[in-house]
Amino acid sequence: MLIRIAGTLLVMAGSVGLGMYFSAKESFRVQDLLEFKKALLILSSEIEYMRSTLADACENIAKRTSHGVSQIFERFSQLLSEGEGETAYQLWLEAMETNQDTTNLAREDRTVLEDFGKTLGYLDKQMQKNAIDYAVSYIDEKAAALAASSAKNKRMYQSLGVIGGLLITVVLW
Repeated sequence: MLIRIAGTLLVMAGSVGLGMYFSAKESFRVQDLLEFKKALLILSSEIEYMRSTLADACENIAKRTSHGVSQIFERFSQLLSEGEGETAYQLWLEAMETNQDTTNLAREDRTVLEDFGKTLGYLDKQMQKNAIDYAVSYIDEKAAALAASSAKNKRMYQSLGVIGGLLITVVLW
């Protein structure tokens, strides 16, 4: 009987934990999007006012952003400094791919950010600023949409975790 009770508690704890994880996943995605927005705004000001090289700008961004996003910009800066004859876009894709597990971005978010990489080091200052503005507007729209649905989905995932745990417990009891 004691083993059944311990098993029930473990199943409930696991299912509630899964519900909490999935409910928090959207908030982590919003945080990463907002951190990318911060990074892009820093890049915009570096391009417009500081006139530093792309590698130096990315290094500064890496120092001023949080873990997942900073790793992408740090890797991109390293790849640019090494300069193996590849385009900035290819290096950006490599940095994004290498560090894709450090962020909670969805595939559509990564696609927009990868497309943004096509403009890095290729266009003039104004066109790069326009590309940054486009990426920032996407982030603003997506973050607002996710924040609106986040509260509803958070409660749903938490409830599903509890109900799923109860269902498994009843079936296995």
